[in-house]
Amino acid sequence: MDENTITKERRAEYNYVALQLIRENGGRYRSRDFPRDIPKRIKLTPYEQSLNNTGRPRWETSFRFHSIGLVKAGLVTKEKGFWTITNKPDVDLDKFTVESLMSYCDDAYRRWAEEREGEIEDTDADTLTPEDAYEPPTSSLKINPQKVSFDELLRGVDKSTIQIPPFQREFVWSPGMIRYLLDSIYRGYPIGSFIFWRTSRRLPHHRIIGGIELSESSPGTLIDYVLDGQQRITSLYAAVRGAKIEGEKYAFFFNLKKGGFQYEKVKEDVATDEQQTRIPLERLFGESRVDYFKYIAQFPEEYQDLLNDLYDRFRTYAFSVIYVQEDEENNDEDQAESVKKIISIFSRINETGRKLSVVAKMVARCWGEGFDIREKFDEFYAKSDELEDVREETVLQAASVILNQRRCRTADILTGTDIPTLDREWDKIIDAFTASLHFLQNKIKIKTLAYVPFDTVLVSLTYFHYKNHNPTNAQSEQLKTWFWKACISNRYSSAVESKIEEDCEEFDKLLAGEKAEFSYPIDWETFKSRLIAQDYNLRNAFCKTVLSLYSYMDPKSFKDGREIDLKNAFSGYYKHHLHHFFPRAYLEKTFDPNRERRDSVVNIAFALAVVNNEMSDTAPSDYLREFEKDNPDIGSILKSHLIDDPKDFGIMANSFGGFLDKRSERIENEFRVLVGLKTKTEQQLDTEPSGPVDVLEIKMRELLREKLTAAYGGEYWLKAVPADVRMTAEKKIEDQVRRHSYEAEKYESADAKLSFLDMMDYAKIVFANWSLFAGIFKSKGELQKYFLDLKNYRNALKHNRDMNAVEKRNGEAAVLWFESMLSYHGK
Repeated sequence: MDENTITKERRAEYNYVALQLIRENGGRYRSRDFPRDIPKRIKLTPYEQSLNNTGRPRWETSFRFHSIGLVKAGLVTKEKGFWTITNKPDVDLDKFTVESLMSYCDDAYRRWAEEREGEIEDTDADTLTPEDAYEPPTSSLKINPQKVSFDELLRGVDKSTIQIPPFQREFVWSPGMIRYLLDSIYRGYPIGSFIFWRTSRRLPHHRIIGGIELSESSPGTLIDYVLDGQQRITSLYAAVRGAKIEGEKYAFFFNLKKGGFQYEKVKEDVATDEQQTRIPLERLFGESRVDYFKYIAQFPEEYQDLLNDLYDRFRTYAFSVIYVQEDEENNDEDQAESVKKIISIFSRINETGRKLSVVAKMVARCWGEGFDIREKFDEFYAKSDELEDVREETVLQAASVILNQRRCRTADILTGTDIPTLDREWDKIIDAFTASLHFLQNKIKIKTLAYVPFDTVLVSLTYFHYKNHNPTNAQSEQLKTWFWKACISNRYSSAVESKIEEDCEEFDKLLAGEKAEFSYPIDWETFKSRLIAQDYNLRNAFCKTVLSLYSYMDPKSFKDGREIDLKNAFSGYYKHHLHHFFPRAYLEKTFDPNRERRDSVVNIAFALAVVNNEMSDTAPSDYLREFEKDNPDIGSILKSHLIDDPKDFGIMANSFGGFLDKRSERIENEFRVLVGLKTKTEQQLDTEPSGPVDVLEIKMRELLREKLTAAYGGEYWLKAVPADVRMTAEKKIEDQVRRHSYEAEKYESADAKLSFLDMMDYAKIVFANWSLFAGIFKSKGELQKYFLDLKNYRNALKHNRDMNAVEKRNGEAAVLWFESMLSYHGK
């Protein structure tokens, strides 16, 4: 391989290793860890390790750019800092070689590029950014390239003559990236130019870098505002001055034995045996040459030439700086105009090569108009670590739908938003956003935002809560229905902004007291098979929708019935709260024919870490029997996991295929209830049919007591209840009193006697007093039929007798008919 190029084959090797890393870590991998781990698998050349003009190692820039092939081939998705395997059903990842992977990705990219052809020609003026629409003239600017030493750079930051504008964040580079940067400087590689705006004006700036407080610049001195190169400068400064990096302090040092830079976390009062082979980075800058020579005298003679060379390389290294300055600075120009110039140049510079995000543009624009939205963002996200799963762009979209007539496209955010209005309304918008978060946590019972299927749902919810902080129960129920419909239908997978606008329009109806229509297509025909085919994958919205349902059910611990804390359940693929109900190891060792579905989301349940460990590779029937010994309420606990009778679900027979079939059906039924396609009673008839029957008997007794008392008073037992019914009840009471004589007084009232009657006794009372009940049940013939069907259904359930399909269907119809009649009466 040519030492000064990165070939196509080499780029494919990066992708191949990246794919291996993702798979070895459960199908999900943090993007920022690739620069650390790929070099452990591939020996990089000095050229690959050298920095390009963005300040990043050349191999990393090449890798990240060409990894688009993995995405276009459908092998990987990238979202929120993580890369995730997509588990394409038609692709066997084990069969890929570097060459075949390269060919597969190239073909996919070529097809994508061909489909995309012509799109550029369709672009119109509406796609221009605000920077395109307005740019202050630069004819009065002069460009002055210069060289700046390492010492000058550090002193400039120390004394605040080099400043970071507040619309730029502090450094975000990892220690590994900083080590690359230091190695590049040591080897004499260029690390790219910096661009400074030099001015005498005083503007806001960062006063702390990594916990180190910077001094104030002297009045009258020229200030260099960093427009490009901020991350490289703050990272180098942090490394030399010992600032915090990612919340930790690191010591950077040159390893004389290995001839390169290394780093480690700072540990208080910990001595090391390697001091004779390490040069702390700060020693290269904190001493005069004479003091440095005194310091290195303690090192072995064999290292003296290297130590002198190291000092010279860093003290003489020249950074390339481009100064932008006005020929004649107008001191009468107000700060806002100065800021606009800085913002314009900053945006232009950073648009080159790497697209600025809408957040970065908005932060710069707001700062230019006197509103520090970056500070507001930081205040909001500091409230809770959980908020890290909510994108800043989502907050901007929520603000835009409120301020820009339900619209939240990029142009609406950047050009349509009136910044003074945003400043004035910010606290109210954040209050509404927070209310939306509470809605998800309290009404949808989502314990952690990590498994909200789309954080975009917060945009429409914020719009609603901005206009109404205290929704009625009916409105809350409609919002819940909307949430589940939007997630199950995968609504926000495309055309997001237009769908948000449509949903906000429906919310306006809801706010006006009207019924909103949320008609989103859901393919129920294939829903069960889709559930079974869906592997657990936290980057997949449908998977997270199912996990949200699991959370909504308030799952309890299999072992002791206690609550399961789900807040940290999703910190990794195999973390302690995620359990395969049929353990993976069990399915492998038994060669179950359905074991390829072991990672199906249908096989996932929440469990405490200790319980998960106990399950290990045990058969489900065995570990359930063990749990049942200490927890006789295991049946109701299983229901909280959408698992009904273990025998019916194939668990006691260890039938994985049967379990997938029954649980996916149960999950589908619950979703149907949540979107309003099934009533709660219909769902219970599928899962626990005796429950609705018991409730119906109670309601019938209440109806009889209400109507008969109103007509006959407290004497209704003698006046309204047929004699044969009274005799039946009184005989049952005699038997009860004979066994428990002390209870005799309990059964003297008419209301108490009613509890000894059965369903057909209720029928006789109703028919004997038809004038009181005709307005409710309408037809005697219809009522007689449903009473008989209900009696047969109830008796079969109570005596555990099998029913044929007709008996079951007629019984369920009777329950629903009575529920309908009694509900109408209640209204």
